[in-house]
Amino acid sequence: MSHETKPLLPAGGNLPMARFFRDVPDNVRHALLETVPAIHLKKDQRLFERGDAGGTLYVVQAGRIEISIVTEDGRKVLLNLVGPSHCFGEVSMIDNLPRTASAVALDDTSLQAISRGKFLEAVNQCPSLGVNLMVILCERIRWASDSVEEYALLSLQRRLVRRLIMLHEKFAEPDGSIDIAQSELADFAGATREATNKILMQMKAAGLISLTRRKIQLNEIHKLNRIAYGEEA
Repeated sequence: MSHETKPLLPAGGNLPMARFFRDVPDNVRHALLETVPAIHLKKDQRLFERGDAGGTLYVVQAGRIEISIVTEDGRKVLLNLVGPSHCFGEVSMIDNLPRTASAVALDDTSLQAISRGKFLEAVNQCPSLGVNLMVILCERIRWASDSVEEYALLSLQRRLVRRLIMLHEKFAEPDGSIDIAQSELADFAGATREATNKILMQMKAAGLISLTRRKIQLNEIHKLNRIAYGEEA
């Protein structure tokens, strides 16, 4: 599997990696990054498949990465969307075991790769780096736990609205819209495209959202929050 690579920004460049490198000295950060070229993926290009060799963590510089699995019956389940300043692949980087999910670029995307060996060397110098990764792992575990509870207890409408609110908070365009296909949103909510479309049409008729091709605009955030986290409409 080959990917286009280009030289990394100079060691003093401002990379959008604040969360992972919080309280990490510049010299440690530079040691991890200065000799590693950035990886550039085209839209829809796959970075790795479930079962591929691990050992590397990736940090998104620009674009979005979709993390998903395919069930035995061929249905795709979208586990997460990862945007700038966030990392993924940390589990397989730590335990050096095969990938537990697949990663594909939803947009033209730039990534920074950090190998297991480099990471362990850096943690010896700066334990804060390991603490930062533990916090990120805890967030992922809480997200997974919440998702299981949602699938078991919540209606599809509430799951969809919660996903829309999360996507709006993380990935809203300057005009406030979300760039996502209905099929991708269905995968993210663990639903069929038909069921997802039906609920979106109902919300559109109620004026809660606006729909165009690959764009969803949230018009009534307060009402949507009440549906997602309060009483269902």
